Amino acid sequence: MISASKICDFAKLKKQIALKWVAESGELISVDQAVVTSFHSSGSTFNIKILPSGEIRKVNRLTVTEINGEEVTL
Repeated sequence: MISASKICDFAKLKKQIALKWVAESGELISVDQAVVTSFHSSGSTFNIKILPSGEIRKVNRLTVTEINGEEVTL
């Protein structure tokens, strides 16, 4: 298990990750190739760059359910 508070560590590493989170609509979003580009320490969001499309998405860390196949806990 990975703690949601450790997501900022992925921003520092700049390594490719697989990520699942729940969107505002309730839909489970799954991305197989992404890099955490920035972490907003004053809030609860971080940005990811989806590979290979290059799309940037803002994700709320409290909605992340899985990173690299490991369950994320609050």
